[in-house]
Amino acid sequence: MTKMYSKTLCVIKDGARDIVIECVWATPNPVVVRPEGGTTVQTIDVILSAISAKLEDTGDAKANEVLVESEVLDFFGECLRATAATPNLGVAVIRFVIPLETGTIIRSDIVSYRLRDAFWVQKTVTLAFPLQYVTSSVLRPGDVSLNDIIGASVGAVLLKPSSVQLHQENSTKPILPISSEVEADFKDKLALPWISSEPITRKRLLLVGSSNQDPEGGGWTQFAHHAAIALGIDLVFIDRADGWLAKGDYTSWYETLLPAPSSWWADPSAEGLVELVGGYRANNKDLKIDGLATFVEALQVPVSTAASRLGFSYESASAFQRATNKYNLGRFQNRPAFLASNTKDVLALMESSHDKLTFPMIVKPCFGLNSEGVTRVNDESELGEAIEAAKISGKSRSEVGDRVLIERYCDGPEVDVNMVFVDGEILFCEICDDFPKGADVNYVGGNADAATTTTANLTPDQRRNFQETNMVFPSALPEDELLALKSAVGHTLKGLGFQNGIMHVEARVDQSKCSYQSVGGVVDLRPRQDKIPNTVIPTPWIIEVNPRPPGLFASQTPGTVYGIDYWAISLLLGVGDKARAAALSRAFLNGAQNHTVLVMIRAEFDPACEGIFDSDDVCSDLLKRHPEFKDYLGRYGCLLKRGQKIPHPRDGKNTFVAFLNVFSRNSREEAIVIAEKVRAGVKYQIR
Repeated sequence: MTKMYSKTLCVIKDGARDIVIECVWATPNPVVVRPEGGTTVQTIDVILSAISAKLEDTGDAKANEVLVESEVLDFFGECLRATAATPNLGVAVIRFVIPLETGTIIRSDIVSYRLRDAFWVQKTVTLAFPLQYVTSSVLRPGDVSLNDIIGASVGAVLLKPSSVQLHQENSTKPILPISSEVEADFKDKLALPWISSEPITRKRLLLVGSSNQDPEGGGWTQFAHHAAIALGIDLVFIDRADGWLAKGDYTSWYETLLPAPSSWWADPSAEGLVELVGGYRANNKDLKIDGLATFVEALQVPVSTAASRLGFSYESASAFQRATNKYNLGRFQNRPAFLASNTKDVLALMESSHDKLTFPMIVKPCFGLNSEGVTRVNDESELGEAIEAAKISGKSRSEVGDRVLIERYCDGPEVDVNMVFVDGEILFCEICDDFPKGADVNYVGGNADAATTTTANLTPDQRRNFQETNMVFPSALPEDELLALKSAVGHTLKGLGFQNGIMHVEARVDQSKCSYQSVGGVVDLRPRQDKIPNTVIPTPWIIEVNPRPPGLFASQTPGTVYGIDYWAISLLLGVGDKARAAALSRAFLNGAQNHTVLVMIRAEFDPACEGIFDSDDVCSDLLKRHPEFKDYLGRYGCLLKRGQKIPHPRDGKNTFVAFLNVFSRNSREEAIVIAEKVRAGVKYQIR
């Protein structure tokens, strides 16, 4: 018979006894887990059951008090609330994770971050503090209290009732057998070295610029902020004096906010940054600065140049110049790319025998963001409007003047390729499928149920719609095409001159063996039905190189699917901490943990409307009407507020209403089918 240990404990907060619980754990031997390539840990699984709301104030009761922080008390509260709904004998099960290696935790919330979306986890809590030093010590559960367990643990998780099976042994205490599937997944998720034997000290990073959107609008600054806390990095922002970061209640997000003058934002220069940082150093001589970085593409060249002059680690300014100029990038890849100011210029290019420029073609700014100002042009009559749209949306640069980029339209399937680059080596790479957009018509390769779109009657707004709809993780392209993409992107990044960073690359596969087809009403990548000559080789077509993490909420999905936090790695590279960056670049041991569709809801409305968002939280509304979706949704959020004014897409600006991550552990098709139901279920009004 397994020996069980039981303690009746009173959990208190601020001197008031809130909850009386019974804690039970079995102790035949300490449970030691050794994930492959990861930190060795001890796990203690504790069964909780509520006894009463109060306990008499006796000496024994006081001896059994457990002092916890507010966040931990909230965690226990949810654990106990779970007992009312669980079929498992009215109890909840918590797994505590105790490191058995001596050193510094590289990220305080590592257990929560890696386990939060596991199929068997209901809630997580972080019990470590940033840069906490831990010593290896196996607990003998029969000789310890719950206080001891909490104090030794760096994190804990509440298991879902469906993931455990409790039963009574001889009608005494409940016995807890954890399934082998759960244990295997636990090892898979924590297969990385998260205790460092090398000393780690707090870092300070000067971060230039914040996201265009505030946190409620999905801006990336919130993700960098959360990662910085867990990593023990203090952020000093150099930002606009009138920006949302300065105006809002965000003082806890940074150590210092250095406002750069409006004249600098109008014409960002390395000289201005060097002067600003020099002044900060002079006034804070005792503070060590570990790096200068930015995640704003328009600022990368001056920030890189300033970092080199100030003695910080930096990437080549010329690499940023080549990558962020889409015309230069096309020429760098020996791909036909042209500059034009008007329709006459384009027609002249088409008449040149050596240029091979034909319809359909793409017209877009040389410098731009969020696919704004990008148009598919099918004939001469559409050129003028497309060129003007690109000029309005694009960022003017002296080297191109008022000219815009013209290039052939590649109709192959589009993907996002995201890479972690450290010392010129690819430490992590993931590829997701970027489903057809409004301007992607005539899916190539045949269509099983004749549901293809045609170019007929496409409005200018539709031809300019290159905004993401669904992004599906991981990609369904053939393995050889995935390898070709990884190789081509890696070669391009090295050729551009990059050595370190998160690289977000948009690409297509020309002459792919797959195309988007609809079978039974489900659109997905499928083998082409038309015959491709054996001499035709699928070729990666790199559209954009963005030397930064993916924008907005797209940076968060890889954390769910692979356990990778691009913002954390970017911050570490910014302060020159390559060891921690490399450790956190290790994905889940078995790769993607599910099929996930990132559903993006674009704001679309009649141009005659005022452009006033006239709905409440569309995600909450969706779940009220369709509670059946809850089990398939990961992270989601509404990005607009009632009364908010938004521009129409024809004005050159794209706006998202909401994002929703839909996942399935069963199949890609199930995830796609549910995602389309979710999309159809989202309702909003714009007046």
